[in-house]
Amino acid sequence: MSQTVTMRLPDETAEWIKTSARRASRSVSEWGATLFEEARRMSEFPQIEFRAFDGGRHPCLKGGVRIWKLIMVARDYMMDVEKTAAHFDMPAWKAQSAFNYFEAYPEEINSVIEDLRDMTYDKLARKLPQLEREIIPAPDEQA
Repeated sequence: MSQTVTMRLPDETAEWIKTSARRASRSVSEWGATLFEEARRMSEFPQIEFRAFDGGRHPCLKGGVRIWKLIMVARDYMMDVEKTAAHFDMPAWKAQSAFNYFEAYPEEINSVIEDLRDMTYDKLARKLPQLEREIIPAPDEQA
């Protein structure tokens, strides 16, 4: 469910949001709602910020890693905060911030991880034409 909220913005801010919405290929209403939702989440999770990547916006630890990356690695450590923090060379409390965000928004993070698992070399090469494939033999295959 959603509600319509009307507000007055300074001219400069209104122009900025119109331009930003156009660049994001979104309506002003849709883009404004996105920005307000991000602001709400950053207020709730002070160590989280949102950044633009590949035409989308992703939650990240402030000054650091995207939440989906941290959670992907954390799964290899059986969701152990200490081991995950050590992997990223960060304090455990900072990694815990990412875990807390993931706990609140698991669908958002899991959908990004699933999309990445579906990525193939061919799909990636379409995005990155300069990509070159290099095959490295497994240690037991080396002579």
